[in-house]
Amino acid sequence: MSGVSENDIQGRATAQSFAKGQSYYRNGYVSDVVRRGDVVTAVVAGSEYEPYQVQITLDETGVVDASCTCPYDWGGDCKHIVAVLLALVHHAEVVSEKPALETLLAGLTEAQLRQVLLHVAADRPDVTAAVEREVEWLQKQPTTAVPEQLAVTVDVTAVRREIGKDFRVAGHSDSRRYDYYDNYDDETGIDLEGILRPHLDKLETLLDDGQAEAAASLLTTIIDAYAEGLNDLDEWVYDENDYLIEEMRDELAEWLAEVLLSLELSPEEREEWLAQIESWEGYFGEMELAVTAVNQGWEYPPLVAVLQGHVTDKGVWEEEAPDYADQLAGARLRILQRQERFQEYIYLAEAEGQHYLYVTMLARMEQIGKALAEARKLLTGPNEFFGVAQVLAGQGEMAAALEIGEFGLGVVEPGHSAVTIDPSGFQVATGGGKRDLAVWLRDQAEQAGRPSLALEAAKVAFHHGGTLANYQAVERLAGDDWSLIKLELLPTLVKGGFTVEAIDIYLYEGMLAEAMKKIDAGGYFYYGRDLAKVIAATREKYPDWGIQKYRQLAEQIMDGGKAKDYDTAVSYLRQARDIYAQHNRLDEWRAYLDGLLTTHQRKYKLVPMLREIR
Repeated sequence: MSGVSENDIQGRATAQSFAKGQSYYRNGYVSDVVRRGDVVTAVVAGSEYEPYQVQITLDETGVVDASCTCPYDWGGDCKHIVAVLLALVHHAEVVSEKPALETLLAGLTEAQLRQVLLHVAADRPDVTAAVEREVEWLQKQPTTAVPEQLAVTVDVTAVRREIGKDFRVAGHSDSRRYDYYDNYDDETGIDLEGILRPHLDKLETLLDDGQAEAAASLLTTIIDAYAEGLNDLDEWVYDENDYLIEEMRDELAEWLAEVLLSLELSPEEREEWLAQIESWEGYFGEMELAVTAVNQGWEYPPLVAVLQGHVTDKGVWEEEAPDYADQLAGARLRILQRQERFQEYIYLAEAEGQHYLYVTMLARMEQIGKALAEARKLLTGPNEFFGVAQVLAGQGEMAAALEIGEFGLGVVEPGHSAVTIDPSGFQVATGGGKRDLAVWLRDQAEQAGRPSLALEAAKVAFHHGGTLANYQAVERLAGDDWSLIKLELLPTLVKGGFTVEAIDIYLYEGMLAEAMKKIDAGGYFYYGRDLAKVIAATREKYPDWGIQKYRQLAEQIMDGGKAKDYDTAVSYLRQARDIYAQHNRLDEWRAYLDGLLTTHQRKYKLVPMLREIR
C-alpha cells in the first residue's frame, strides 16, 4: 500500500494495540477486505460474537481517517485497525477492488435507482428509517438558492450525513467500554466533541469571511443532525451521557447567539428563530443564551449605553446578570472585533468584566500606559500576564512586555488551573500558567541583554515545569555560578511523586541510582513509559535491576494467566535475556527459563512462545 509502512502503522497506535494487531493479522482474523476508491472496509474477528467493522480512508500520503465499531478509545488506532492496515501493507492481494458507490450508481436510471433502493430496504429495515430521515430533512430545506460562497465552502448535506454516521457508530448498543483486559465495565461515553468539532470549527471561518448566512445554514444543519442523533440513541446511552449532552447544548447555544447576532434579523425572522430554538430545546433542554441574544439583538438599551461609553458596575444588564453573561459578552466581543469596532469593544469588555480582553485591546490600540496600569490592577493569573506581554511584544513594545512579564512572574498562581481565554482573532496562545510565562520571559530577556532577569525566569521555569530543557537553560545562563545553583535545583526533584522530568535530569547528570529509585517509587503504572530508557542507561552498571524489572512485568502477566498478553510478556523476557547475554550470564537465563517452563507447563499457548526465546 503506497504511502504507508509498518513503521507508520506502529506510530499510529500504542505499543499494546500494535502488538495485539500484529497477532490478529498473523492469526488470520482479518477478512472481507474491500477497497472502493479511497475507502477500504474490512471485517475483523474480535472478542464478541459479532465481528467488528473497520473503515479506512486513504490518499496518496497515507491514512486520512480510520474508524472501527469496537469501543476502544484510549488513544491511537485500535488493534482491529492495526490488523487491517498490516494486511494492506503485507498482503495487498487479499484486497478486493470494487468501484466507489458514486461510480456504481452513476450509470443507473431513475427507475433502476428506485428499484435498488426498494430491494435493499426490503431486507434492511434500518435503511427505510434512514431514507425517511433524509426525505424529511430535504423537505425542511429552504427552496431559495444556496448562497454561492456556501456551496463552495461547505456541503451541508454531507455534514448532516457524516454526523448521522458518527452517531450511529457511537450509539451502537454494543459500544460499551472495555477495561484493560477487554472486560466490560458499566460506563459508556460518547465523544460528542469528536463528532461535532470538525464541523463547528468551520463556523468561525465562515464568520471571519463575512458569510453569516452560510454560517447560519451550517449551524442549523449541525444542530438538526445532533438532535436526530440524540433522538436515535438508546435511552440508557442518553442517560449515561446527560452531562456531555448538556455541555454540548451550551456550546451550541453560544455559537447560535454569535451567528444570529451577526445577522440583521427582521422582527418576523426573530420570531421564526425563536420558534426554531424552542423546537431544538425539546431534544436537549433550554438554550436561554440563544433566546436572549435573539430578543436583545444590538438594540437592548443598556447595551446601547455601554457601547456609547457609559460604563457602570451593572454592565449591560438591567437586572442581575445571568449565568451565561460571560458567554454572551464573548460572542458580542468577537463580532465587534470582526467589524473593527475597537473602541466599542473596549467599552463592552470593561463593562462586562472581561479584564484580559479589555487590557489586550488597550495594548493593541497602542494605549500602552493604560494597558500596563490596568493589567497590574485587574489581572490575576500568570497566564493573563503572559498573553498581555506577548501582545505588547508583537506591537514592538519590548520594554513594556518585559516589565509586565516580570510583574506576572511574581504573581501567585491561583490553584493549578489555567485561565480560559475567549477565542478570537486577537487572542494569543495561553496555557501552562507561570511555566510558559517564565520560559518566554527567559528567552526574551536573554535576547534583550538582561541576563539577571533571564536567569531568574529560567529558575522559575524549572520549578514550575522541571524538564531537562529547562534545567539545561538554567545551566547555560548560570555560568560560573552553576555549581551552587545546581545544588538548589536538584533537591526539588525528590519532592512530590514520580516524574518523567526527574528521570531525564538524573540520566543527564549520570545519577543512575537516583533514576532507578524514581522508577521504583513510581510503581507498575509508570513502567511502560520510562522503564526502557532507564534500563538502557543502567544495564551496563546495574544489570540485575533491569533483569528484575523485565522479569517482574512478564511474571505478572504469566502468573495471572492473561493469555491475550503472552506475546507482551515474552517480549519483556527477550529483553531480560539480552541483558543476561551482555554480561555472559546465559547459563543463569536458561536456568530461569527452565523454571518458567516447569511452572507454566499447562499453559499450552505460552510454552511454545517461551521455548522460542531459549
